[in-house]
Amino acid sequence: MATDVPLAVDYETLFRAGPGGIVIADSSNTIVQINDHMLEWIGFSREELVGTSFTRLLPAADRILFSARAMPLLFLDGRVSDLSFNVLGKDRVARPVHLSASRVNQRPEAGEAPSLVGTTVFLFTPRRERTAEQEHLISAVRHAEKADALRREAEYDLARSAQFDALTSLLSRVGLMPRLADMVRNAPPACDLVTFVLGLDHFRVVNESLGQAAGDQVLKAVADRLLALTDEGSLCARVGDDEFVVVGPGSARGVSFADTLLDIVSAPILVDDLDIVVTASIGASESPITTAGGIAPASLAETQVRQATSAMYQAKATGRNRWKRFTSVLDDSAINEIRLLGEIRAALADGQFRLEYQPQLDLETRRLHGYEALMRWDHPERGVIGPAGFIDVAERSGLVNQLGAWACRVAIERCLQLNASADAPPITVSVNVSARQLGDPRLAEVIGELLAESGLDPALLTLEITETGLITDSPGAHRNLELLHGHGVRLSIDDFGTGHAGFAYLKDFPVDELKIDGSFVAGLGDSAEDEAIVASCIDVGHAMGLSVVAEGIETREQLDRLAEMGCDVIQGYFYSKPLRDDSLDTWQPSI
Repeated sequence: MATDVPLAVDYETLFRAGPGGIVIADSSNTIVQINDHMLEWIGFSREELVGTSFTRLLPAADRILFSARAMPLLFLDGRVSDLSFNVLGKDRVARPVHLSASRVNQRPEAGEAPSLVGTTVFLFTPRRERTAEQEHLISAVRHAEKADALRREAEYDLARSAQFDALTSLLSRVGLMPRLADMVRNAPPACDLVTFVLGLDHFRVVNESLGQAAGDQVLKAVADRLLALTDEGSLCARVGDDEFVVVGPGSARGVSFADTLLDIVSAPILVDDLDIVVTASIGASESPITTAGGIAPASLAETQVRQATSAMYQAKATGRNRWKRFTSVLDDSAINEIRLLGEIRAALADGQFRLEYQPQLDLETRRLHGYEALMRWDHPERGVIGPAGFIDVAERSGLVNQLGAWACRVAIERCLQLNASADAPPITVSVNVSARQLGDPRLAEVIGELLAESGLDPALLTLEITETGLITDSPGAHRNLELLHGHGVRLSIDDFGTGHAGFAYLKDFPVDELKIDGSFVAGLGDSAEDEAIVASCIDVGHAMGLSVVAEGIETREQLDRLAEMGCDVIQGYFYSKPLRDDSLDTWQPSI
């Protein structure tokens, strides 16, 4: 009987002639062998594939699917079966396949080649279609790729739009500063950098009187003119609502170029068949470009713009339609103002402000008429500071609106307490309102809310307005006066006679009271001119149905003379200095 003898098997021949596509890859997924069937199917030669990455056979989406699904299973289980993929032929046509694979993960036995560890055998067989789950996954991958591309494009567009002003197409502040730093960094030796900051004068009036569309046309016209003036290598930007920056190497023209800028801005601008003339206040800063001492270009650029801005505000403060060159004196002033603003904000938060009350007497009855509320700041280092020490800075910054709202709230609450007794005569409280506050579009609304919350009779609250505030050309100020008067709040013109308002203004505004400035009262008995002014104020005020208050009474003679003239209400140091809050309930007049 014949003995069965095992046949010798030629595995390489079997591999090459196998019915499916077989690819063998090493631990790094580099192709080390591929069978004939696979080569015929995808059109490559063996030399073109051996030594290349296995993933080159897969489209981009399938590569992600391979990494996310097949590779983890191979590492964990050592095998995968019947996963649906596409395989790319040499003609770049995707062929749908089922993929199965096995991986050698065990450590080699004695005498086994160590190189087999990590080797993967891939078997490809044709398929007709993917499963719904795989199609969904691939669709999600493609959607994510598209969304990511759109996101990158949107981020680029957003970053670019932030660099430029949408209205004028000039650089924005965001776009200006890095370019200015680059200009400093790349400037030739011994070169001066000149920075101009332009602020249009009274531009708000254009918007309020002609509308925002007209204002936008003016801004675009100014931008076009500035851009036409700038040399190659210079920068032009819009950095605020009505503020522009022109900056560049200035060795040729210097700061005197500001005169040219003033002229070009003030040329008439045609808007809707109307010639509009706007002027500008300009600040100029000039300094050598140097990074000596470790000064970073970005820091030098920021300093230039800050200095020019400081000079621009100084130009506005001294009359507008002019330019100022930055000096260290301006810088010290600006730094002090910034420091003071910080202290004011902290004082509001910490409750350092309080009100004192100057008694006002009815001159006919010699009884208490009311109080004028005066703001005081209990500074932790400098002691008590009156309004003269901080109101101007608060006014320029707009912080006066917060201070004013605080003062109105406290004064209304105190007035309500003073009138708590039903059988006592009414006591009024007066609060000063600055020109900046009067232009605040929310002033009447805020005071109306405070009165409604407290329940105070609006006729017991008097708002004292300076002549500057009265004659302002702001439509918002006029509207506030009408609304406040409509609420029943009394309106007084403070320091009458010292500003620009005349008697003619009294019939155009809903005023209830005139307050004669103390400088005229001081001249009673000594100056015939002052006597005539005081008498005229009283006579005209009464003729127009207004109450007349005289302030600054310091002598018995002044009081008696005002009584003879028929003045209604007086206040002054003759009978009382301003009182602290805790003294109001016990104070009694004695004149």
